[in-house]
Order: sequence, then structure tokens, then C-alpha cells
Amino acid sequence: MTKPLVSVIVPVYNVAPYLKRSVQSLIDQTYSNLQILLIDDCSTDESATLIAEFAARDPRITPIYCDENRGVSAARNAGLAKATGLYVAFMDGDDWVAADYVANFVKTLEAGPYDLLVSPFYTDAPEPKPVAAKSCVDHELTRKQLLRGMLAPAGVVRGYLWNKFYRRSVITALHLTFDENVAIMEDELFNAAYIMATSRFFYYGTPGYHHVVRADSATRSLGVIGAVPQQLWALWRIGSIMVNEKRAVGVADPKFGKEDGNH
Repeated sequence: MTKPLVSVIVPVYNVAPYLKRSVQSLIDQTYSNLQILLIDDCSTDESATLIAEFAARDPRITPIYCDENRGVSAARNAGLAKATGLYVAFMDGDDWVAADYVANFVKTLEAGPYDLLVSPFYTDAPEPKPVAAKSCVDHELTRKQLLRGMLAPAGVVRGYLWNKFYRRSVITALHLTFDENVAIMEDELFNAAYIMATSRFFYYGTPGYHHVVRADSATRSLGVIGAVPQQLWALWRIGSIMVNEKRAVGVADPKFGKEDGNH
């Protein structure tokens, strides 16, 4: 039986010192049926050259070179436009994953079946910080639990893209793309729309993603004060998505967050 294709979208901008480990971790996956989309957002370092070298060595890699620097949302949109897999995953160009990361996620998604899978992750600063045992327990999630974890200021669910797997059919049906006018919380906007349109969610408790902490990330470069307007705008948009779907999940309900399985 043919294994489903997984499209992994990797936006790249000036991460040459990290890119070899990042891409190699995808090449070395025990799950081989991959479409690896490397999108160079007009890097000024050696990132584009490294992408070309990897693409020449592995036919599963599709290089995409942006004509101008437009930010991570535009880069991810370029990847989505080329993605053909049954499932879609995201990875940042400076992060890396364990060898069985994709295999574990696909097996769990298929077993459900589920619309979205989320997992705890390691924070490398620079060495991986251990993940608490209480965060490593498999269980199904309700929409309320998932949204609460996504909007929480801390925890292992969060609004990130890279610790989740998605069905491309849902993304296509919703015409989901990333808002290229915001530099932060674009992940949460995407996730809110996806979650409100689906219903089957699973928390896979084995961490396999390594998020590398860097001082020059997009959010940090904005600064705390500079990030506030975009955060407020994104939160307003997320609230609008929930209201428009007419399936409110109780974000303002005093009972919200009292369910079991919080993260």
C-alpha cells in the first residue's frame, strides 16, 4: 500500500548556519514519501546556494526562489501553492526534527482519522530543554481545548504551525493562505480558521520537533512595544473568525479553560 505524500513547507531567510542540519533532518526521515518545499525569501547569505545543492542531491526537494523579500507569510504561501501532499507540515529553516517525526505523525493521523495533529516540542537554547512528563500523554482534544492551548501565552500547544500536521484538502477547500500584511501571529490566524472548520483533533505526546531559539527572530526584532498593534489586530481577526463561523468556543466564557487536558 502506497504511503500518503507529506508536503513539508520550509521558509528560508538568512539561516545558512542552521540550514544544513534542518534540511538533513528531513532527508533522513524514516518516512520517505516526502515533498520538501524549500522557499528562499531572497536571502543575502548562502542559503539559496545551499538549497540548490540539496535539490541537486535529492529529487524530493523542490526549491522555490522568491523574486523579492516579502516575509515568512508570503514564503509559506508560495509553498502552499506548490504543495501536493495529502498532509501538510511546516518547519522553520533553522529548526530540525527527529528521524521518526513524520512517520509517527502520519501513523497517528491515519489511525484516527484526525483533521489536525499537535505535539509538544523541544526548545533548543542552545541545548534541548526537557519536556515535562505531564505534557507527553496522548489524548484526543476538543475544539475548545485546542483553541485554548493555541491562544495561551505559554504551554506546548500554542499557535505555532511547526508542531502540527494538517490535511491539505481542508486548506484547499477553505482557500486558506497566510496574511502577508502581518509579521507576527500569522500562525494563529491560519490555525483559527482551520480549527473552526474541522472537528477531529489529537494531541500526540511524543516530542520530535526542535525549535531553535534565536535572538534575531522576526518577533524579537519588532520589540515588545512594536509587536503590540499587530498582536491586537491578529486577536481581533481570530475573534471574528470564531463569531462568523457561528460556533463560538467560549473564549469569554468563565468556564473556558476548566476542561481536562489543558496545556
